[in-house]
Amino acid sequence: MLRKITFAVLIILILIWVLFPFYSLIVTSVTPVGGIGKLIPDKVTFKFFEQVLFGIGSTSGKTIWPYMLNSIIVCLMVTVIVLVFCLPCSYSLSRMKTRTSGAIYLGYYVLRTLPPIAIVIPVFFIITKLKLMDNLTSLILVNILFQIPVGVWLMKGFFDTIPVEIEESAFIDGASVPQTFLKIILPLASNGMSVTATFIFLFTYMEFMYANILTRTDSAVTIPIYISSFATIWEIKYQQMLVAALVGMIPMIIVFIIVQRYLVKSIMSGSIKA
Repeated sequence: MLRKITFAVLIILILIWVLFPFYSLIVTSVTPVGGIGKLIPDKVTFKFFEQVLFGIGSTSGKTIWPYMLNSIIVCLMVTVIVLVFCLPCSYSLSRMKTRTSGAIYLGYYVLRTLPPIAIVIPVFFIITKLKLMDNLTSLILVNILFQIPVGVWLMKGFFDTIPVEIEESAFIDGASVPQTFLKIILPLASNGMSVTATFIFLFTYMEFMYANILTRTDSAVTIPIYISSFATIWEIKYQQMLVAALVGMIPMIIVFIIVQRYLVKSIMSGSIKA
């Protein structure tokens, strides 16, 4: 009985610790200027939501929607392109147990551990030479560069869990390697594809450094840069910043709702195999 009570108390404390920042974010976003810091605001206002969502009362008149659209376009393009590339690549690395394949996989792993800031200068000069500055294409190319190692690393782990005997049975029945990969392996790896696509989407959606360096005008600015624009040298508009953060979470919440069942299946299948 004491163990159950202790466990319940620990869960409650963890939930409070995790959810309190989110509660503070919501409270601050509806608190008038000068009332920040109170757990329960004396007065509630939604004028900051009006400024961010509709541009009402905003000095710039800008709304969040164009920047959210830019982020979604970049994320979708990066996710699709990375999956198209990393699926056959990771499958080959999973099935070909040679020194060369091991070296290639190690190379992807090293690229994943490489800090993005380490190559910011050469990337900047390359993008400038290609005349892609302040363009969504530059963000797509840069994010593909950093997300391909993530996709290969994750998908190889999922392909490793698929028994080779399934492919051998397909080969005996006369199926070719492409047919086996497309019609048998990919359906079995659908959970892994969902998990990988989710991580790629989220990592791209939250990317700040290169989005800040490679974009200037509203035509290419993404959500993280829009949120940071409320911090100027004169003031920090906390309420507008937090409202933009709240609204900017919507695409990520939608993605998690869509792939939730695939994530659960992936976790459960991993625990069963373990």
